[in-house]
Amino acid sequence: MAANKRTKYAEELFKSAAIAAAVDETAMQGYRRYRIVQEFPFDLSDTEAAKALEKWLNSEQFEYVWRPTRLEQDAYRPSILAEYPELEISW
Repeated sequence: MAANKRTKYAEELFKSAAIAAAVDETAMQGYRRYRIVQEFPFDLSDTEAAKALEKWLNSEQFEYVWRPTRLEQDAYRPSILAEYPELEISW
């Protein structure tokens, strides 16, 4: 069930049309990078949706990198050192 949830989350998060619109909006504001911020700390870099987005990014000649992201700590959560990658697109 967890794998199914991750797959569906990745499919929703990495829709190329939504990413294209977000990149356009970010570029119009004068920025040169866009990071896809995940709500859930999953490593989605190996999903089919991520690979399809990478293929689209390559075809559009964008640069991208999977950057490590640390879980935010709070007073109620014990200290853990967990990281997961988030996709950063640049142009």
